[in-house]
Amino acid sequence: MGSLLAIVLPLACGAAVSPTVLALQLLTLSRRTAPVARAWAVAAGCALVLAGLSVVALLVAHSTGGSDSGSEAGGIVKLVAALLLLGVGVRQLRKVPPAVPKPERTSAHPLRQSFALGAAMMLTNFSTIVLYFPAVHAIGIADAPSDGKALAFVLLFAITLLPAVGPPLVVTLLGTRATPALQRLNGFFTTHRRGIGAGICFAFALLLGATGLHALL
Repeated sequence: MGSLLAIVLPLACGAAVSPTVLALQLLTLSRRTAPVARAWAVAAGCALVLAGLSVVALLVAHSTGGSDSGSEAGGIVKLVAALLLLGVGVRQLRKVPPAVPKPERTSAHPLRQSFALGAAMMLTNFSTIVLYFPAVHAIGIADAPSDGKALAFVLLFAITLLPAVGPPLVVTLLGTRATPALQRLNGFFTTHRRGIGAGICFAFALLLGATGLHALL
C-alpha cells in the first residue's frame, strides 16, 4: 500500500498543477449570473472527463494482464507518458499559452454551458492527462488489496480536481472573503504558468522515464 501511494501521490500533485483550469474557475466566479453554481458546473465537467479517463486507464491495465503483468506493462506506460510529457513541456516553452475561453455573457443554459466548458478544458489539459493516466494504470496493475487501491484512487481523483473544485468550494464556505487570496494565486500562476507547466512536465518526464526504464531492465 505504501509503495502504491509513493507512486500515485507525486503524480497526483503534478496533475493538479493546472493554471488554466484555475484561471477558468476564477473567471467563472467573477460572472454576475449564478457564479458559484456555474463554477460547480465547470468542476462537474472536469470530473466527468477524469472519470472517463479513469475507466480507459483501468481497461488498459486489465488488458495488459492486471497485477499479473508485473512491472513490464507499467514500465511501458511510464515511458510513453515520459515522452509525451517532454513534448508537452517543449510545446509550452515555445508557444504562448492559449487564453482561457470566456463564457458567453448571455446564455439560455448557463450551467449546461459551464459544464461543457469544464469538460472541454480538461480534455485539452494534456499535462494533467499524461500524469493522471499512468497513475490510474499503476493502481490498476498494483498488487495491493482492493481497499488500498480504492483509497489510492480517491486521493488521486480528489487531488487532481483541486484546481477545479478548490475555488468554488472556498467561495461556498467563505464567500467574498476568499476572493483576494484566489486572485493573488491566479495572478501568480498566470504570470509564471509557462515556466511552471514546462518545469512540471520535464520533472515528471524524468521521473517517469527513470522508473519506467528501471521496471523494464
